[in-house]
Amino acid sequence: MNRTSILLIFVLAIGFIGVGTGCDSATFDALESDVVVEQVLVADEPLPPLHLSRTAKLEGTFDFTQQAIRNAKVHLSLQSGGTIPFKEHPETPGVYWPSDPAHVVESGGTYHLQIIIPGEAASIRGATVVPGRFEILAATLDSAVYQAAEQLLLTITPSQSQGRTLNYYIFVTEAMDVRADQLVPFAADVFEAANGDLELDDLRTSGSPLVSESNFDFNPDGTITIRYPWVGINFFGLNIVRLNVVDQNLYDLIRSQSIQQGGSTFGPGEIPNPIEHLGGVHGIFGSVARATHRLTVLRGE
Repeated sequence: MNRTSILLIFVLAIGFIGVGTGCDSATFDALESDVVVEQVLVADEPLPPLHLSRTAKLEGTFDFTQQAIRNAKVHLSLQSGGTIPFKEHPETPGVYWPSDPAHVVESGGTYHLQIIIPGEAASIRGATVVPGRFEILAATLDSAVYQAAEQLLLTITPSQSQGRTLNYYIFVTEAMDVRADQLVPFAADVFEAANGDLELDDLRTSGSPLVSESNFDFNPDGTITIRYPWVGINFFGLNIVRLNVVDQNLYDLIRSQSIQQGGSTFGPGEIPNPIEHLGGVHGIFGSVARATHRLTVLRGE
């Protein structure tokens, strides 16, 4: 999955991550120039680029190219040893690519991030412990009639994540045939009600909230069985189902960002800031482990 797809997962799940600040400390001036870091590592996949920018002014429209931070020094250090510098792409300001494109993110490994921005006194630091790899051992369905009584059941191996006894997941479904006549009835109603405010491609990918592993069935042989909900399906045809185990950074950001969206017991002025683990700047430096399954969704009679 490319950077856009990964970030879209978490935009769908928690809203835009770059400008979320708590009511207790936000000021207009501070929001006009805050740094935003965006990088999500995926276990057993090549390192993705890192995106570095500043938030737009409150009355402005965000344009990454205009807000991009140039000429920063970026590198990742592995706790197991070694350092990987990143270099800004000459044609895409604010996008930094690894000097070692062959490096594969270590499942269960710990990565430390350091960013030095010209003119800034302090460096930006972050760290992530990558969740352990897991795999789908069995799936009850490769194709199914939409909203049939029989649900997709996925049996997986557990992800062994350092320092955690319970994992949290985000389920993501990405449609491969994005056409208006392929919309399922519920998604078709949403698209029509949007009255032009939604593009079809906005519905290509759907993401769930955080789902605790405690909601799954633990089998005697140590495997785990997941019931995949129909609510994530927006299009008939081939869909790619992705199970994502999130690291502590993403877990903290998502659960704290959800408070910003309402539904908490905090009163005005009491809502705490999102937990971003980046030393005062916004965004995310985190990681996931994931497994995928292909599901073809059929129309009923």
